[in-house]
Amino acid sequence: MVKAEERWKEVFDQSRVIPPSRHTSRLAGENHLSESRGFELSLSRVTAPHLPQEASEGQDLSYQLRASLFDGRQQQFLGQTWRSTPQRLRSNKISFNQVLYFHTVLRVPGVLLVVELVELTVRADSSHQARGRGFTLLELFSPTAPIAASEGNHRLNLHHGSPRSLLHPALKDTTDYHGVLRAVEGAHLDCALKSHSALASALHLFPENVLLSGDESIPGLLDSPTGGALLKPRLLPSLAFTLSSVTVSLRPSLESFEAELLRCVNADCNHTKQPGTEDPLRTVVIQERRLHVGVHNGWGFLESPQVVVLEVLSSAGSKDKTSPPQKLGLRSSLQLTLINHPAVAIVFQLEYVFSAPIGRETVLSATATNRAAFLQSLRWGVWSPFNPSSGPREGEVRLVLQGGAIPNPHHVMVYRAESEQVSGDKDTICFHLSSGLDRITSGSRSPVRAQEKTTRTRRTPASPARGPRPVSPPDSPQGPGLSLSQLAGTARHPTIIHFSAASPWQPSSLLHPSLLATAHQLPHAAFSEMSSMAHLEADLAPGSLLAPDEGPLQELAFTPIHAPVLSLGVSAPSSCAVSSRRSLARLSSAGFPDVLDCTGQPAEELDPSQPVTFDPQREENDPLQGNHLLLQFLAFTRVPGEGVAPDWPRGVYFTFQLYRFPPVTTQPLALLTDKSQPAASMTDQSQSSAESLCLCLLATVNRDGSTSSDSPGLQLQFRVDRSFLRPGEQRCFLRYLALHSLHIDVWDSHSLLLLGSTALPLKHMLRQGKPAVQTLHELDVLTTDYVGEGSLGTSGDQDCSLTVHTVLRGRLHVRTGNIGCPFHPDQQRAVDTAPSHVIMPREVTGGFRGGSLSPRNILQLNARNSAQAQRLHGERPLRADLRRAEQTQDGRRKLSCMAAVHRREGAQHELAPKLTDSAASVSGPGVERGKAEGITHMLSQAITQQHLLFSALGSAEYLEYVLRNPFNAAHTVTICSDHPNLSVITSAAEWRYFKSLTPTATAVEENMFHLEPGAPGPRVYLRPKESLHIPLKYQSFQCDHSSPPHGPSLLTPAAGASPGAARRIAPHMAAPNTIKVTFSTEDGKPLSILQVNVQPTPHAVHQTFRLYHPEQSFLKKAIRLPPWDLPAGAELGDPPPVTVRCTDPNVVCQTRKTLPGEPQDVYLKVPGGPSPHVRVFSIMVYTDKWTAAPSQVWQVHVHFLERVDMSVVSGQRSCQSLVLRGKQSTRKLRCYCSHTRDLQVEPGGVFALPPAAVQEVQVRVQPWRTGRRFFYLSAVDVEQQRLVSSWLLCLTVHRPVVSKAFEVSVPVGEGRGSSRKISYTNPYSGPRSLLLRSDHPHLLQFREERFQIGGGETYTIGLRFAPSTRPGAVEILVYVNDQDEKTEEAFCVKVNYS
Repeated sequence: MVKAEERWKEVFDQSRVIPPSRHTSRLAGENHLSESRGFELSLSRVTAPHLPQEASEGQDLSYQLRASLFDGRQQQFLGQTWRSTPQRLRSNKISFNQVLYFHTVLRVPGVLLVVELVELTVRADSSHQARGRGFTLLELFSPTAPIAASEGNHRLNLHHGSPRSLLHPALKDTTDYHGVLRAVEGAHLDCALKSHSALASALHLFPENVLLSGDESIPGLLDSPTGGALLKPRLLPSLAFTLSSVTVSLRPSLESFEAELLRCVNADCNHTKQPGTEDPLRTVVIQERRLHVGVHNGWGFLESPQVVVLEVLSSAGSKDKTSPPQKLGLRSSLQLTLINHPAVAIVFQLEYVFSAPIGRETVLSATATNRAAFLQSLRWGVWSPFNPSSGPREGEVRLVLQGGAIPNPHHVMVYRAESEQVSGDKDTICFHLSSGLDRITSGSRSPVRAQEKTTRTRRTPASPARGPRPVSPPDSPQGPGLSLSQLAGTARHPTIIHFSAASPWQPSSLLHPSLLATAHQLPHAAFSEMSSMAHLEADLAPGSLLAPDEGPLQELAFTPIHAPVLSLGVSAPSSCAVSSRRSLARLSSAGFPDVLDCTGQPAEELDPSQPVTFDPQREENDPLQGNHLLLQFLAFTRVPGEGVAPDWPRGVYFTFQLYRFPPVTTQPLALLTDKSQPAASMTDQSQSSAESLCLCLLATVNRDGSTSSDSPGLQLQFRVDRSFLRPGEQRCFLRYLALHSLHIDVWDSHSLLLLGSTALPLKHMLRQGKPAVQTLHELDVLTTDYVGEGSLGTSGDQDCSLTVHTVLRGRLHVRTGNIGCPFHPDQQRAVDTAPSHVIMPREVTGGFRGGSLSPRNILQLNARNSAQAQRLHGERPLRADLRRAEQTQDGRRKLSCMAAVHRREGAQHELAPKLTDSAASVSGPGVERGKAEGITHMLSQAITQQHLLFSALGSAEYLEYVLRNPFNAAHTVTICSDHPNLSVITSAAEWRYFKSLTPTATAVEENMFHLEPGAPGPRVYLRPKESLHIPLKYQSFQCDHSSPPHGPSLLTPAAGASPGAARRIAPHMAAPNTIKVTFSTEDGKPLSILQVNVQPTPHAVHQTFRLYHPEQSFLKKAIRLPPWDLPAGAELGDPPPVTVRCTDPNVVCQTRKTLPGEPQDVYLKVPGGPSPHVRVFSIMVYTDKWTAAPSQVWQVHVHFLERVDMSVVSGQRSCQSLVLRGKQSTRKLRCYCSHTRDLQVEPGGVFALPPAAVQEVQVRVQPWRTGRRFFYLSAVDVEQQRLVSSWLLCLTVHRPVVSKAFEVSVPVGEGRGSSRKISYTNPYSGPRSLLLRSDHPHLLQFREERFQIGGGETYTIGLRFAPSTRPGAVEILVYVNDQDEKTEEAFCVKVNYS
């Protein structure tokens, strides 16, 4: 290494610190201590009468102070030990006069300052011998107020012994150390502790919990000649650099390196698995290759390292496309901010993301295929661009990467390959570093940062006829995990997205989301100045514009860009938190109904924070096979938000769909506030966020608007028993509970606006042999808010990028329960036994029994046949019950009653009225034609076999019909189905695949069918008296797309009934259908007829997307699929085929095949409708070749709103008129808005809208934040609680013209604010009545918000700045408005909290 790297290594070796324990860090987080705070510690002198006043002959005595931070709760030292300069003893006193600085976020009780007095003796070899002469303790933070520090002057008594005695087990959990330790008589230390807010600007230059003096050199700070560099820190200037052309070369080759790496990782995983039969396909694979790039000053990273995803590049200059890749590269550039100091260096870390199968001890079911991801650091390197004697080094750089057990800045274990010991080749990274002034402006892209949104432009490759040519490579995705959430360009009109996965934390099916995504990662919106369509590069070579002939255009490889890209199944931290004791006490005393088992005992309560172990065998052996599921909505905790009132919302209702049950919309629930609780206030900044939350009980609302007097809360019941489950569905239902979460949408019951969404894990409903279980959950209700970053000027510039913020709207308290119900053993076997897929024709069938074939008799006969067929369908599921009922006396009585009913029905059909003589004498062609049709119908009934089929959306149902040739001659039979959903499987491979999915042991015959163009169906050859199995497949992609009324259920519980009233909407299913498959011979006569009676069943929904888009416009969206597991038989690295189908024929839904390792997207194009229309459709995603069953089913709700665009100025009121048109009847309406502080609607109350009338709604907009904002408005029928109209208000908020700017400093942590005055002069000749407004009312208050001023006079405005507990700076705009809220003048006040 050169000298610059040696200087960095010298600082790095001296900056090793001990990190705090996780328990203490978690405790600080629970106390909402997220920002570090600086302190100043002064060590004056030590009074030590116990020390010898004179040294012995030949001894050179000196004394030193050693200070460290100590965690008393965990008995652990923190950071580093600081050592003072040696001082001598004079008159029993030792003067040190040292000032130390440190910053910490661990402002909790139990953090101590330990100072030890050490006696130094010089040895013969000039080294020092240290001997402890006592130590003292200072508790930095008060136990009664964790945030308040023990500031002030202190005189600390010295104690005998060494600080190592604090590690003794007897001192664990000790709070009064002075009562345990023995003090040294008369010895004490004088010191002082106080806050040091000036340290806030230098907190990023050195780590927490490290004691430093002012004379120590810190890279990034200007040295002070007086030794007080940290008293008023002055930072070195920052320089902007661009890092481009980054490539990583691994030896001996990338392919060999990764092969050896995978071999070692798989071998290590096999050593940790439990013994047993292992699946050779369940191996570890490489999911992503990442590169961390950060700026390090030896103490730590100056900012969070940027994480980018590397791509595999082919060998440079290689014309053979099949040659193995040799390098990893980054196609984009990075922007770095460096400080001109020799110890400041760029640190690179190569990291791989591996996907590994979950072990048997953690998998939730025996058939689960979940995979977990883990990280491993492979190489790292450090390079300093600054020489001590020269300027920055720029240009091409080649850096050798390191591996193995060497201390590194990331403090992680680094992989070391076995081949490194025998090979002398070194792994290297090459890059180009240029300063901000040397950037190339032509043909280059602007650098990107990991925190910024980028537009990925896909370039089209050159035509093969023209040969290769250099093109600008596309931008690489930014990380971490951006292979799942990479952003693309967007269309002109944004789409507002509220998205929640039904199972965001524990996904199931073959598609598995990455476990490495960041917390609360939701869909993003990115806006670009460029068009969303990538430009194709043109070849401007001579003659390139002249074509030899005018042939058809050749389509180039191009991937459409839809944005924003939605990340599917992102991983977020569990929003199911443990409730506080105050909340539990409130809920327990509210009187909610108890969850009792079938014997009347309370159900066992489970802890939602504890893991759930799922044993399928235990569930199958449970005698209580029935499950009575309970959902109790108990309370809702309001969270104060920006732009909304403290008491918002006042009522809520919920929508969700559990398993295959119909979708549920609950009735409106009122929020009851405890009068003893203090109301939440946005202006009370001294109160912690946990204390400012208000828990409100939920109560049902009657039709007259009053609150129900029954027990609070809302309880919904779902019974899963034999009458609900289909044969063989018990295991699927248990797997659904173990792997899924219930997606719940929370709505405002008054405005009908979406508050947010949450996910309730269902795994705690598994009883695991217990009679009943219950769990109390506290769920975060989250939504997304789109805000334009950066302020817009007054020039009308419309370019403003959007940022998606995750907003916490509240917390929902839900209790789940599962009560076991007993089943009869025979009923249990009927449920668990799967039905047969082979249809055998009946040996004896009922046909025509003789008699007249008049049209009247034929109609009566058809009615009787239909009634018998329907009764037969209803009796088939009861046959097992009838056989069991024969064994009991009660059962025999029921059977006799049923036989009597059958006899009576037959007698009624035989007593048909006789035809009159006149009717009998009627004859003609119509009667003869009716007789022929009747004879044909009777003959077809004799050869018709009926089969009842239960089908779910998108799932293929496999059937085998046994076709028999009753003749002595061979026939070629044509198979014709009257509905395209029921088809014949003609491919032997597809036939074999479906047989492997179903328990059918019949043989598969190759080349069995003859397909002829134009034929009504496939043909099969039958020998005389031969029986043949015909494979059939039924699969439907149709369902009901009608959207339910938008609003809560108006049902109310009856007197004495359980509070479970809710509207269960009819599920999105197709209507029952009857399909006939006719097997005809060569002459067209039917040989056999199969009649399939299809009964659709509800389907489970895995993901839910709720999108908001302007009306009458196309919605274009891309949904990114997560990484998948390899199916059985697939080669390593080959992705499974992904196919998508949509239930709405008017929606374009497609996906395109990508290269291995590339992310795959599902593209949507949805036509728009009028406001407030909601388009609901489902998308099925298949990962098998034959699309047998969907891996995931998505339900998409697209809300179309009337778009209103406005360009306004912040702080100034603007008006916009909206129009409501009456329908056929008079309706009582009221308008609501999503942000009551920024929007006002006139009329504000209830108004009547007559039929065919026009009502003008005045919207007054007064926003306070600049940029792009999106608000919602709704018009609601207050009587029917239905949405009448909705608007999407798109604001472009400009910054006002600031006439004056001020700056003020407010002390931090003193509990008092600051008062200032500014003057305003009336420029008009007449008097004015003016108003004072502020965009931060919680930080700035006025002495008078309204004042009167004469013409030309000057008025003094009194300002009162609220105190703050955190250092920082904020700009506050002060508006002087007139009575119409038009801004007369605007001031800017910059407040520095220090």
